[in-house]
Amino acid sequence: MMNDEHFRKSLIEITDSGLLNAFINEIFGYNLKDEQYIYIQYKIVHNNIVLNMFDNSDSNRFKAFIFTQNSNLKDSKDIKYIDINLCYNNYKKKKIQDKLCLIGALLATKKNNEKKDIINKLFDDNIAKILLKYFIAK
Repeated sequence: MMNDEHFRKSLIEITDSGLLNAFINEIFGYNLKDEQYIYIQYKIVHNNIVLNMFDNSDSNRFKAFIFTQNSNLKDSKDIKYIDINLCYNNYKKKKIQDKLCLIGALLATKKNNEKKDIINKLFDDNIAKILLKYFIAK
């Protein structure tokens, strides 16, 4: 089971706080400016988190990012699969990871100390505070 509800609530507050572009730029490698916008559809499909992104900054680009527990899925031009179990295993082995894979590890872990460590590797600002608020069990 993924930490999908924590992620969903975090994304809502990140959006409400005006930090969505910074989050998207950092995690997904976009280069959105403040005046540019991105639409994200968040949904759960067959126990996978699907983020459909559509932005106005690059010829109306569409991309789907799918956080999954199935490592047999292959990326395509417009779809990127992130195997959260592989990301988590790489995190545990201290293998160098990109930030997208660290999000995958965050979605997989159940341990608060690991969640804190991953969030601190991702951000050191208000986005980190929001993620900590929703991912750390009280």
